[in-house]
Amino acid sequence: MSVLRVAFPYLLFASLVLLVVIDRRSGGNEVRADGGAVLAAPSAAGGPRTGRDPICAMDVGDRLTAVHGGERWFFCSEKCRETFLAAPARYTAASCLVCRVDEERRTPVAAGSPALTWQGTTYLFCGPAHRDRFAADPAGYFVHSMWGLPPWLYAVSVALVLVLSFGLFEIVARRDRGGEPRPARIDLFQIPGLRRLLRHPATRPLGQLALAAVFVLIVLAGLYGDQLPSRNVAPLLTWTIWWGGLVVLILFAGKAWCYVCPWDAIAGWIEKVGLGRRRSGLSLGLSWPRRLRNIWLATGFFVFLTWLELGFGVTMNPRATAVVALGMLTLALVTVLVFERRAFCRYACLVGRVSGLYALFAAAEVRPVDPGRCRACATKDCYGGNERGEPCPTGLFPAALTENTYCINCLECVKTCPEANMTVRIRPWGGDLAGEGRPRKDEAYLALLMLSITGFHGLTMTAAWRDAREWIEDALHLPYVPAFTLGMAAIMLGPLLIYAALVKAAVLLSRTREVGYGKAFVRFAYCVLPIALFYHLAHNLEHLLMEGQKVIPILSNPFGFAPGERWSVLGITGTGPWNLFGTAAWSLPPLIDLPTLWLLQVLLVLVGHVYSLWIADRTARRLYPRRGDAFRSQLPMLAGMVLFSIFSLWLLKQPMEMRTSAM
Repeated sequence: MSVLRVAFPYLLFASLVLLVVIDRRSGGNEVRADGGAVLAAPSAAGGPRTGRDPICAMDVGDRLTAVHGGERWFFCSEKCRETFLAAPARYTAASCLVCRVDEERRTPVAAGSPALTWQGTTYLFCGPAHRDRFAADPAGYFVHSMWGLPPWLYAVSVALVLVLSFGLFEIVARRDRGGEPRPARIDLFQIPGLRRLLRHPATRPLGQLALAAVFVLIVLAGLYGDQLPSRNVAPLLTWTIWWGGLVVLILFAGKAWCYVCPWDAIAGWIEKVGLGRRRSGLSLGLSWPRRLRNIWLATGFFVFLTWLELGFGVTMNPRATAVVALGMLTLALVTVLVFERRAFCRYACLVGRVSGLYALFAAAEVRPVDPGRCRACATKDCYGGNERGEPCPTGLFPAALTENTYCINCLECVKTCPEANMTVRIRPWGGDLAGEGRPRKDEAYLALLMLSITGFHGLTMTAAWRDAREWIEDALHLPYVPAFTLGMAAIMLGPLLIYAALVKAAVLLSRTREVGYGKAFVRFAYCVLPIALFYHLAHNLEHLLMEGQKVIPILSNPFGFAPGERWSVLGITGTGPWNLFGTAAWSLPPLIDLPTLWLLQVLLVLVGHVYSLWIADRTARRLYPRRGDAFRSQLPMLAGMVLFSIFSLWLLKQPMEMRTSAM
């Protein structure tokens, strides 16, 4: 059973990949507007592979199509196709784009109407006023709605949450309270040559150099490229590929991102004045302020970046994306030049702290083979460094390393250990969360904020958030920014206040004074991490699988230079577009269709919910040794888990409003 728990994450991942492959290889279905259906090959020779859904304006593949008026139309789902087939003329006749988007009505237009050409397409308008309104923000008129879970699937999902919750709760309540065996771990250094590869002095710098090159590309494209996000590689690489893929990486490889982090790499190289010197040459080596030896600063940065990202549209602004990237580099560089070791990585990096908490759940860890040998070691080279490698950048001592939170997976301890006592292992999901751990108040609040902020990301893409923000603006007579800030604060505080009330109820129901409210508040906070993590993953899959494929054509022309356009980058000038890899003209469909995506999202939310219930049970039994006390304390937490998971499903049910220009 323990080996199965280790293998479960990889079996689940393999199943998801297989589902995507099957979905990509399955044939499409084409319907004719005059009735009947014919099977159509998804990629007929010489035929188009992608098109824009006339109902929701989403770019899609040819899984679902219809023929009307001799033209082939593409659809994201049966919902859009059925809507089209019910009244094709309504969607094929030329109409004013501004009227359709702003006023939800269709005003016919004809040759001679006011026109404007944008991205090579000419649009007709009902009058000059609407033409000018379109010219002020063309991208804003290409919002598409990505449909959420259909009602039947949402209802089934909620039912499954309830059945799993009370079913597992009943099983746990009847279970023997005896100790559980420690789950198996698999030592990856048993793979021949892997330890030697990772100990080689060139391995990590080469990985860092590759990511630093991508970082430079993002910055240059953001600063010098076309500011339309559909043409510029910076937003897609940063917010879809990197930020979306980071959660997947954490699930299976923990803090592996830190191993190749370009901010830390570039800052470290500058501090050493070159790649060759091992010891610091420029750092003042000051101690990090004692009062800041926590993660409150990183939590503040996380909230601030969320405010910038969602409140000011950073994800759709190439130049703003580049500025944020440079801002992170500046923070890393200043701290490495002023303070000892990697104080930024341990205390201030918002990416490292968010991934650090998620990594408590990860399926990988860096640990000593025998902690006793570490304690008996006289030289402590892992902490102080030697000729083979650097001292631990975050000041950790492997003998006391029991959690992933602050280890940045640099593997310097693997290089410096004279007895080869450090290794990399894979383990079951939730390995650190199931253990005793060392819970901290600052980590507990960040965990709760991660639950709030991941939900807030999804909420801001729905009509419900737009309506709520506009209500705040009207009711309080506030401009956009204060209204957005007030709404964001309310959404962030809501789950925290609900959680605080649930913990209070848990403490009262336990009927014991042995555990105070503060201790229970901090301990139970870690239980929400799987719900936040798997909703985050379900939301990000929507971007990765529906938009990620667009990186292939954009990489050939990363700056988005148009035909005939004269460009200048760092003093280098030229004319016309690039086609570095010959893929600039490619048009690729999404990697998955919506019905399959919905199933994946539901599965992920359910997996996160089950793991949260399991961790809540372990936490309650550790807090309250008496069976009855632990059982009663879990009742409010069970209600909270159900509430948070149903809210995650509700978010996935909402149509997500996206600018097609940013995809």
